[in-house]
Amino acid sequence: MIFVAVGTQFPFDRLIRCVDEWAAPRHIDGVAQIADGTYLPQHLRWERFMNTDVFNQHLQAASLIISHAGMGNIITALENRKPIIVMNRQHARGEHRNDHQLDGLAWMGKLPGVYTASTCEDLCALLERRHELAAAAVSTAARRQALVDFIDQAIRA
Repeated sequence: MIFVAVGTQFPFDRLIRCVDEWAAPRHIDGVAQIADGTYLPQHLRWERFMNTDVFNQHLQAASLIISHAGMGNIITALENRKPIIVMNRQHARGEHRNDHQLDGLAWMGKLPGVYTASTCEDLCALLERRHELAAAAVSTAARRQALVDFIDQAIRA
């Protein structure tokens, strides 16, 4: 099962449509959290917003997480040893206030267990290889601190 989450601040119809259209002919089971998006998935089960318990249930049941390029979802996926594909919202498409998610894709992709896509084609290529995508190794307090340090250094660069 795949779990798609776009966060709560903005919809991300491009991501939801891409995954939904990819999953349908392959009969892939999935759940999407779509926020206030106008595209309603035709194949994936969906909810606009999820409380923490429901979100965590879907996350635990999933073999792959797909998300907007938000650090909260990345950290949650890493802590739960789930591979995650992140796709950035694009300012030029009206998906965000700026392109900070694009700016972060390069360093996000260096994190173990994190895979990045900026287009639907990139995302679909990763989805076709989904069985090869590995989660990060077991997370410990020391590894969590190393991740926080890595993110801090990347943001300052």
